[in-house]
Amino acid sequence: MESNKEKRICPYCGEEFIQKRSNQIFDIDKCRTAYNNKKNNDKRKLLSSINKPLLKNFDVFNWIVGDEPFKIVHKEFLRGAGLNFSVFTHLFKDEKINKYCYSIYHFYYFKVDDNHYKIVNNG
Repeated sequence: MESNKEKRICPYCGEEFIQKRSNQIFDIDKCRTAYNNKKNNDKRKLLSSINKPLLKNFDVFNWIVGDEPFKIVHKEFLRGAGLNFSVFTHLFKDEKINKYCYSIYHFYYFKVDDNHYKIVNNG
């Protein structure tokens, strides 16, 4: 009886193996685990350049506003607190002022004048 199992090459270690199942991709479980860990690690490293500043911005806003509905602060205070103005989660349209504002999760902010920003807790 002839086996219809193919020979394959493991994408992680490069070893040739004969499949035990038709959908087998890796030669051993250790290679599958290591391959997926590396793939997920690479993704985490890539996303951390955005996620770390976002979480820092969230912490800054949470520290400044807390449970208050809003706060008005000087832009230099925000810079000193570590806010990264180039990172935000989405744009939010505030219908009261008819303006799109930068949002960081449930907070959004906009310029009040040249030196001050209003941070609104929209949570």
